Amino acid sequence: MRPAPRRLWLVLLLLTLPLVLPASVGAFPLTTCTLTVTSTDANGKTIATATGRGDDSTQANPLLVDWDGTVTWHGTSGDDAIKNNSWHVDVFMVPTPLRGGDANDKGNKVGDGTTSVRGNAPFQFTGLYYVSGEFRGDGRSCVGSGWFRLTGNPVSTVPFWLAVVIALLGLALLALGLRGSWGWAVLGGLLTGLGLAAVLAMLAVMPIGAWTPLAALGLFMVAGLAIAVIAPKPATPAF
Repeated sequence: MRPAPRRLWLVLLLLTLPLVLPASVGAFPLTTCTLTVTSTDANGKTIATATGRGDDSTQANPLLVDWDGTVTWHGTSGDDAIKNNSWHVDVFMVPTPLRGGDANDKGNKVGDGTTSVRGNAPFQFTGLYYVSGEFRGDGRSCVGSGWFRLTGNPVSTVPFWLAVVIALLGLALLALGLRGSWGWAVLGGLLTGLGLAAVLAMLAVMPIGAWTPLAALGLFMVAGLAIAVIAPKPATPAF
């Protein structure tokens, strides 16, 4: 049986497959896959619905998801089943361990299901996330991407404060690096970038779109390396 967290991410993968990028970025290249995804709140009331090639999963208009609710999806692969398939999920263009495949010997062309959000993650988290993925097999593929937003107040969640602590620890290590500890400077840049990237996502602050978290990480990694190079080195004792 597939672990519970993977079921949630598989739903998120399926969400990304047929969705169109904003018109200013590009159009969805495949027309044979279809998908409709609906999110509901704790009482079963519909919050939002996203459909393939629609404008309801963009950064400006993401699919809203309730931590206490569910996500229901229904999709098809078109006229032909995709056999010997494989799939993978990327978050903010970063590959994740979420990948798999299936022979699909029965030739299924339709899939649907419902999953609980709360039941598939260890901690409540909020924020705006860009997810992309691919479902490929037998010479065909569904490729797509989209934005979803987990609603709620980020400052009331454990992951938000953990990210803040990581960022502050990173800044402290960068300061230590200025005193000549180049190793701490490099580690500080990494931790600051990771913490800031997570905080920006959970606050839904994406000034340069999907590249925002990677830019934050890269900026502080470069800062850490720069400090490691220019910081004064401890004097070597003479013998």
